[in-house]
Amino acid sequence: MNHLRSLREAKGLTLEQLASALGTTNQQISLLELGKRQLTVAWMTRLASVLDCHPWALIDDETGELTSAEHDLVARFRRLSVPDREHLLSTLAQLEASSEPPKAKAS
Repeated sequence: MNHLRSLREAKGLTLEQLASALGTTNQQISLLELGKRQLTVAWMTRLASVLDCHPWALIDDETGELTSAEHDLVARFRRLSVPDREHLLSTLAQLEASSEPPKAKAS
């Protein structure tokens, strides 16, 4: 689940307007909103720049509260310069693209 549609609507943008601003199709945006296409770090970064939000605002925190390690990560990220943040997000996108999907937890 993601917040793309609600953030797009809050910004007053149609699918077509958001797609045009990103240089993509309204079908692609619709698939991202519906969760039928993966919302990668690269997509979150692109979308966040148009929606004027942090990339992480696009995704749900399914686990509830952040762990202490996640709080530490956010705090460290906020202390970085804008170019360093962009570099880190780019590096994360590369890591994400080259890594295997996480394995499902055994019940």
